[in-house]
Amino acid sequence: MFQENLSLCNSINTLHFVLLYYGRATVNTAWNGTVLDPIFSRLMYIVDGSAYITVNENQRIDLEAGKWYFIPAGCSFGYACEGHLDHISFRLKLCDNDGIDLLRSCRKPCVQSFSEDVTALLVRNLNSSQIVDGLWVRHTICGIVLAMMDENQVVIQPQKLSQCVVDAIQYIQQHLSMHLTVTEITEHIFVSKSTVTKRFQKELSMSVHDYITDTVLFEASQLLQNDSLSIRDISERLGFCDQFYFSRRFREKFGVSPRDYRKQILP
Repeated sequence: MFQENLSLCNSINTLHFVLLYYGRATVNTAWNGTVLDPIFSRLMYIVDGSAYITVNENQRIDLEAGKWYFIPAGCSFGYACEGHLDHISFRLKLCDNDGIDLLRSCRKPCVQSFSEDVTALLVRNLNSSQIVDGLWVRHTICGIVLAMMDENQVVIQPQKLSQCVVDAIQYIQQHLSMHLTVTEITEHIFVSKSTVTKRFQKELSMSVHDYITDTVLFEASQLLQNDSLSIRDISERLGFCDQFYFSRRFREKFGVSPRDYRKQILP
């Protein structure tokens, strides 16, 4: 007997698992700060050293060698190193066709241990530029994240958005700029300002302005990986009034300046 499950295929083929960053770093006590409502998820493996993160203002989670830590998008946290910390870090997104990060449904950090073989594969491919190695890395990271979601009974499911929110998101992504206003968006999608505002808040738990800001800053983090673009170029491209304001907003979101972020990303 032949059985097929096309609905499952259609569901997963609309998802996009994107690995934004993959690197290893050793930090000291200068590694400290706060990240508010992050726009991508973080996954860390602690090789050696001691540090901690704090969530919900006072809940401390110690980072221990040999363990994996997942901090989902949307989960604000503080971080600090008490001596030195050697860690492998990943930044990632799991988005549906509307650009909504499904990992936000996790809402809290997860901690788990995996076999040494998993870590060895990632360490071995840290500096590889081969496509096959990259696919193995993405496959492994996806497996780690899904295992953590399963362990913590987190249901990952695409969110059903109303058509006006989908249209607004598409317009924002096609005309990405800090100059974008709710009025401009609603005039082009032919829906009232009040309707779009209420729908965004209800369905995405954020305002249209916050969605624009998050999307612009995420794009900035991607553009900073291109060292042929100056910080001023990126600032102007994304509609900031000047690069100083861009730097301030970027630091508020990511905890570091665009210049320091670029140093962390680029070799």
